Amino acid sequence: MKLNWGSGIAVVYILFVIAVLIAVVVFMNQDVSLETKDYYAKGIAYQEQIDKMNRANELPEKLEIEQAGNYLNFNFPKIFRPNEIGGMIYFYRPSNKQQDFLVNIQPDTSGIQTVPVASIEKGLWKIKIEWAAKGNSYYNEKIFMVN
Repeated sequence: MKLNWGSGIAVVYILFVIAVLIAVVVFMNQDVSLETKDYYAKGIAYQEQIDKMNRANELPEKLEIEQAGNYLNFNFPKIFRPNEIGGMIYFYRPSNKQQDFLVNIQPDTSGIQTVPVASIEKGLWKIKIEWAAKGNSYYNEKIFMVN
């Protein structure tokens, strides 16, 4: 069977349509989950989050986050007594929301919260700290790489 120009063009169009249909099926089956289920409601209330971040940045002493071996230390400002500090540390894994977890803030007597990181999955994590002290609320974020 001899192919002419018309047959070749028809084959190219058919292959293009098949490729587009395969791409549509593959992309429609991808998981496109948002950061949280109430993402849009949180977006509307983001000004409050900005206010918390500004308050945290205005502190004379900042919250410091550092890795020491298999532990992550959260050094809260010394201007607050450890029993005045409360809140949550949210470990957010952008690549897999099933690995996200929360830790209650309970600093020791020196104002340091220690979280072991040896048991968590290696890779990129976003740490969100929402904390309060002396009637004010604060918010800090840090990108962290677990090796």
